[in-house]
Amino acid sequence: MRPCLPLVLSVLGLLVGATPAEAQYAVGHRSFGAGTALGVGVAKLDLDFTDVDNSEFAFLLPTIEFKLFLGDQLSLDASIPVSNIAASNALHDYFLATGEVYLNFHPSAPSAVEFFVAPGLGFSVASHEYTLPTGRKVTEDAWAFHVPARLGVELNSERRSFSVFLAARPFFNLIHGASGAINPGAGCCSSSG
Repeated sequence: MRPCLPLVLSVLGLLVGATPAEAQYAVGHRSFGAGTALGVGVAKLDLDFTDVDNSEFAFLLPTIEFKLFLGDQLSLDASIPVSNIAASNALHDYFLATGEVYLNFHPSAPSAVEFFVAPGLGFSVASHEYTLPTGRKVTEDAWAFHVPARLGVELNSERRSFSVFLAARPFFNLIHGASGAINPGAGCCSSSG
């Protein structure tokens, strides 16, 4: 019981000397979160795979999102598009895995409506296997380095226990295609989560 006393006194001190907005976040302030996001947009990705057409219209199917709060105005976010990975691997004859991390700045936090900017980094790997007319199997590999960003608005409940965001997600890629050339790629999508 005694080790808890300093913690209880500290929280009470914060609540007594705090404004109503600060008191709202002093108790029950979240330090991590998880959720999902989805979106739609356009992209140019040139993997140089034989007989693989690269679509310019893209869907961001439900993702897994993780958030680690480093303070009211800063969080480290990870986004793994598990549905896109599963759909791509099921519908195409190549393997794809991808993910991104963001450093998310909320300059208007804490608030019920927060604007944010989140620069990020990501990486993708892909592998395509096919058989030549001679019967020999050929495997082509590609990877991409992503430089994405999220710019948008986040709507929060009290104590930020639940939030929804709407964002634009422009990105730039450097893609090392199967031919060995490094090709630029870019695009933009809207996302919500």
